[in-house]
Amino acid sequence: MKRLILLCSAIVFSLNNFAQVTWANDAAQVFFNNCTECHNSEGIAPNSLVTYTEAQNYGPLIQTYVQNGVMPPWTADTSYAHYSQERILSQNEKDIILDWISDGMLEGDANQTPPAPVYANEQLLSGVPDLTVTAPNYMSKATASSDDYVCFAIPSGLTEGRKVKAFEVIPGNRQTVHHCLVYSDDTGWAQTDTSGDCAGPVTAELMGGYTPGATPTIFPATANFSSGMTISAGSDIVLAMHYPAGSYGEFDQTKVNFYFYEDPVVNFRPVACDPIISDWSFNIPAATFDSVEVVDNSVTSDVTMLSVFPHMHLLGDYIESYGVTPLDDTLNFSRIPQWDFDWQDFYWFEYMKKIPAGTALHGKGIYNNTVTNPHNPNNPPLDVGAGLNTSDEMFLIYFHYMAYETGDEFINVDSLTTEFLSSGGIEKEQTFIQTYPNPFENSTSIVYALDKSAFVSVFIYDMQGRLTRKLARENQMAGTYKLEWDGTNENGHEVTSGAYFYSVMVDGVSYTGKLIKR
Repeated sequence: MKRLILLCSAIVFSLNNFAQVTWANDAAQVFFNNCTECHNSEGIAPNSLVTYTEAQNYGPLIQTYVQNGVMPPWTADTSYAHYSQERILSQNEKDIILDWISDGMLEGDANQTPPAPVYANEQLLSGVPDLTVTAPNYMSKATASSDDYVCFAIPSGLTEGRKVKAFEVIPGNRQTVHHCLVYSDDTGWAQTDTSGDCAGPVTAELMGGYTPGATPTIFPATANFSSGMTISAGSDIVLAMHYPAGSYGEFDQTKVNFYFYEDPVVNFRPVACDPIISDWSFNIPAATFDSVEVVDNSVTSDVTMLSVFPHMHLLGDYIESYGVTPLDDTLNFSRIPQWDFDWQDFYWFEYMKKIPAGTALHGKGIYNNTVTNPHNPNNPPLDVGAGLNTSDEMFLIYFHYMAYETGDEFINVDSLTTEFLSSGGIEKEQTFIQTYPNPFENSTSIVYALDKSAFVSVFIYDMQGRLTRKLARENQMAGTYKLEWDGTNENGHEVTSGAYFYSVMVDGVSYTGKLIKR
């Protein structure tokens, strides 16, 4: 009997040991897919989580953040509407992280750790920009208790109007820039304003912007149409910058790269960006929860919605937007159940949304102007009305939109093929690894030689560090290997044109390089 008990105990111990989650075999890839885009040595997050040791050091904090849904930072409710490039953990991914931590954060066989993503934390879009505008090197004047809002009007230098297919905001100091809004001004009214309360020019056309974690703005383009915005000849580009409280003395020199369509553009579809849902006349009494509700009836013809950008300030608690069609169908745009002033973004819809003529656009915001709000700028609470300062409030919901064309609602934004290519700028091939052809159209080969047997992993990542394709993860004998990538992702779908990185791990040693898909 004693022998049987010992045998059973050994079996249970063996099964438990077998089931343990390790960094190398389980957790690392979850971190790479969801965390390290921001949490790398050059990223916007304060600590890197790329290596086993780095992640292990923050185990208890990671556990708390994952359990409470704080990380990854994504405030939009994806049960309400779906968006392109959602930054959320699946339940399985949450379980892997939490099990890894509760199992003691074991590393496993370090040689079998997947190759880490490669990050280009400067320019994400590949190719040479057609226009770059750069703000002056500016020192934040934000104090410990007040933010700094400034605007820079920068001449574009364009002698003729150009159609914009994409643009990318590149902060000079990612730890300091809270947000940057990009405007095109052809009136000449907008001026550089560093007084500290410039939230943006009234007369200029908003194009989009940057918030921490945001990706470049790429306007949808297919074989049948090209959408985007126009910068007129002689226009200024206005950058409305927000530097948060406590950043006094920090320097920043933000720039914006613009990419233009080649003229002539066939079936160009102009995109507008406006706060269609807004209210500038509300007041939130002190020591109350209060709400603002707006119904807009300005949709007089069919339009296509591309993105939504809700905006409140520090008293914000909840915000949602939706449309009600003439047939009484509800179109969900966005719902943020726990507003976070520090994480705002343009949410681009997974599929373009058709908004029929006569649709009523609804917005609702709830504000917490009590002592229970840790972000309340006033203690004790004061009456707060609409205004431009951070200590004021706002209720704005912006949309990118364009005139509707048949079939827009069936277009998946993630599958579009806007190109940003340059045959120049490809890093010199490492002696150990060769790729050809590069740039490529249909497929490319990755060739390497092993002088002894090793555990080898070969992964493809995009410019944001997201896993695109696994080409190999296995023990390999000594010899020469040729792996072909056909330009598809893990689901077998063709990826968009642009730049990608290969990341190769050979017995724990990393090799990386860039690939360009035409």
